[in-house]
Amino acid sequence: MRLKQGNSALRRAVALPVFAALCLAIAAGPARAQEFAKYRNYAELTSAIQGLAGTYKSLARVSSIGKTLGGRDIWVLEIANPAGVPVKDRPALLVAATFEGDHLVGGELALFTAAHLLKSYPADPEVKDRLDNAVVYVIPRVNPDGAEAMFAPVKTGRRTNARPVDDDNDGRVDEDGPEDLNKDGFIAVMRAKAAGGEYMIDPEEPRLMKKADPKKGEAGGYKLYWEGIDNDKDGFINEDPPGGVDLNRNFMHAYPYYQADAGPHMASEMESRALLDWILTRRHVAAVLTFGHSDNLIVPPTSAGRLGPARELDLVRFADAANAGVRSVGMIQTAPALGFGRRGMGEFSFEMLSQLTQATAGPAQAQPADRFRMPDRRPATTVNAADVDYFKSASDKYIELTGIRQPLHVREPKGAFFEYGYYQFGIPSFSTPGFGTGPETPGQKRMPGAAPIAGEAPGRPAGQEPRGGETMSIMVSGGGQDVLQMIQSGRRTAAAGAAPGEGAAPVPPGIDKQVLRWMDSEKIDGFVPWTKFRHPDLGEVEIGGFKPYAAVNPPAEKIAALAAAHAKFAVHLASLFPRVRIAATEVLNHGGGLFRVKAEIENAGFWPTALAHGVASRSVKPTMVQLGVEPGEVVSGHAKTEFFQALAGSGGRVKYEWIVRGKTGRVVELVVSSQKGGRDSVRITLK
Repeated sequence: MRLKQGNSALRRAVALPVFAALCLAIAAGPARAQEFAKYRNYAELTSAIQGLAGTYKSLARVSSIGKTLGGRDIWVLEIANPAGVPVKDRPALLVAATFEGDHLVGGELALFTAAHLLKSYPADPEVKDRLDNAVVYVIPRVNPDGAEAMFAPVKTGRRTNARPVDDDNDGRVDEDGPEDLNKDGFIAVMRAKAAGGEYMIDPEEPRLMKKADPKKGEAGGYKLYWEGIDNDKDGFINEDPPGGVDLNRNFMHAYPYYQADAGPHMASEMESRALLDWILTRRHVAAVLTFGHSDNLIVPPTSAGRLGPARELDLVRFADAANAGVRSVGMIQTAPALGFGRRGMGEFSFEMLSQLTQATAGPAQAQPADRFRMPDRRPATTVNAADVDYFKSASDKYIELTGIRQPLHVREPKGAFFEYGYYQFGIPSFSTPGFGTGPETPGQKRMPGAAPIAGEAPGRPAGQEPRGGETMSIMVSGGGQDVLQMIQSGRRTAAAGAAPGEGAAPVPPGIDKQVLRWMDSEKIDGFVPWTKFRHPDLGEVEIGGFKPYAAVNPPAEKIAALAAAHAKFAVHLASLFPRVRIAATEVLNHGGGLFRVKAEIENAGFWPTALAHGVASRSVKPTMVQLGVEPGEVVSGHAKTEFFQALAGSGGRVKYEWIVRGKTGRVVELVVSSQKGGRDSVRITLK
């Protein structure tokens, strides 16, 4: 396919990161490039993981952190030189991938990282330093059940795990899944001509659809659906497919309550619980790198601590919108005043809460003024200002190594594991889709990947748009009736079914055209041409659109080049850990069995022993400094055991001093132990 002249800038943008990573792949060797030239199913992935552990027995140990509903193991590789400081006392990097079942590239990048570490030890001095002094855990596939759908005869693009879910609230599960009507092996989109349809063929790109804008004189004429039929005759198509829960919507930060793919509650799934149980017993994990549909590396947090905007496909949004009201017509409904399809849980704004409390509390039922007062301190939803520079620094290195300056597809994280890692576990936590493009135009000034947002205020950087309210649950009592009111995080968008007049947040524009240009430039067969089909219910339709998996995974032949750069980045992250050490000691003999012991504790790493948010959330244990004497032998100065909350990196120091009672020649041990920064000790002779 010949490219149009206007695509030359995009060709340059795509070529930059690919060329840079290709050089790394070539350096890594042709055998490894050939090994990572395909996407693996579960059996192939298991074989590769166990093969690495078997070949490098002295460095790698493989285990399962749990099983899925489908009976598949969630494998983890522990990679470290076991000699020296015990592994449990070293800072650790966790690399985890394929939370979303359709993001297979992440698992391959993670597996390549493991292979790179093992095959480069001990020849590469950087790798040797990391594995001698730290540990790397690699979980290539958190959602093996969802990922296996990519290898099914009909590809649906499923993200979710295997949990049966009653998506349409009719008392049945998984009864209305997709059908491959045109027998091409892909579930695409159907467009049907319809009076009053709100969509039209995009005049700039006839392969795409757009929502007609009446204010511009545009008229619709099409409705969009997912490819399939209405199996259960409820007026919706493909609204209750097999699966499940999106695992990267199931963790305990900004959890999207009552969204269909988020699960019945936080950490409801076997996979997410297994990962949480595993990491909570490994508090020495000091950083997280995940590969998935969200990003804070290509586009780092802004100075206000906010992430860049979502970048999603309009064609997918439009097809999803056809089933937006499915939960409102199910078998289990709520009272009209509360809305439908929420099993008694209505959606309210803070203004509606105020009106409801006033209506239910008359003069005889007056409540204390603080009855509904919000907590004095709400959960953090933005990166702490004191931590932003650490994220920016990691992003700069990531862009330098990968050449990726703009993501293709990313979504807003809600319930994502990497955000749990920062906001709840308190450590530097990163996420990237693992591929993208360079800058679209030379000398681009705007923050990479930050596409303009409709209605953006002048002078406001992209990604700093105001966010919605926080999450809270309140029991409202009045008039003898209790109403459980759930205020959901964020503002509802028009695509999610926000009611008119609610002030729905503007939706960032779709990336359909950019993805098509990328596919054309890379000669990727990722779009199904629109072809006519006689539908049993809708009559004549056309089936077409983006192929499942094509927009969120690069071609398999690109994996090795991308993975080589990401393995280098993982090695870099493991160099940033805090590293506590006893930098200096001094003993002064005051006579009469009294000795003054001085010590300076240094953080020789780059990151502090605890991020500012780790301190604020109290999720990182303070660093302990302990002198090996009995408490009663300390005459003055610091206590036998002291703690400090955080010590800056790059040589930050803290001083301690004790006057102790003892005998000349006695040897005492001084120990410093940091949850994220390792451990050090020295033996001090009183003389």
